[in-house]
Amino acid sequence: MERAVVIVSGGIDSSVLLYDTLNKGFTVNCLTFLYGQKHRREVDSAVYICNLKGVPHKLIDLSSLKTVFSGSALTDDNVSIPEVNGITGSFNTLKTTIVPNRNSIFLSIAIGFAYSIGADTVFFGAHHSDRGVYPDCRKEFVQAFEIAERLANDRPSMSVKAPFVDLEKSEIVRLGSRLNIPFEKTWSCYKGGSEHCGSCSSCSERKRAFLESEIEDPTVYSL
Repeated sequence: MERAVVIVSGGIDSSVLLYDTLNKGFTVNCLTFLYGQKHRREVDSAVYICNLKGVPHKLIDLSSLKTVFSGSALTDDNVSIPEVNGITGSFNTLKTTIVPNRNSIFLSIAIGFAYSIGADTVFFGAHHSDRGVYPDCRKEFVQAFEIAERLANDRPSMSVKAPFVDLEKSEIVRLGSRLNIPFEKTWSCYKGGSEHCGSCSSCSERKRAFLESEIEDPTVYSL
């Protein structure tokens, strides 16, 4: 079976991606990155999901990058987690959650790891709903990055795949439902409470995805 590396964050998108990649017959190794996030709830979810599927999983500690990634609500203690009204966030609100060049950094490490274990494919969970806010979730980025990494490693067979890049998050939820994803074990909230806050932009996106997919949302919100 073909070997692949999957970047898993603990959220819906990467969890569905892991299940989907395994369902397609790949032998999978997973990576999760610690990059100075304000909480570890998503990391705990990633560990749980990977253990549930019995796949090899490494936590990569890049937490010192927190001193470099200033200005993002996800890593900078001086920037508040954005909250939105209802289930639709504004572009300016969501922009505060950008961590500059995050996917490039994660993918570079994942590709180096893939090379070392003889894998030719790296998967990550970028999707179409994010392309307007996060530049490194665009199809153009994925295509350009793949070309660059093939050159960097002199390995024409190296592949960077974002299977959801043309899908809305609601479509990912539908796929996850078909694959029997334990959605209640995934974590999306930008805050690290005992339950999803229900008011941050990520919770709003999660609510909207389930609403549009017409699938029951098992998430417990504190609101």
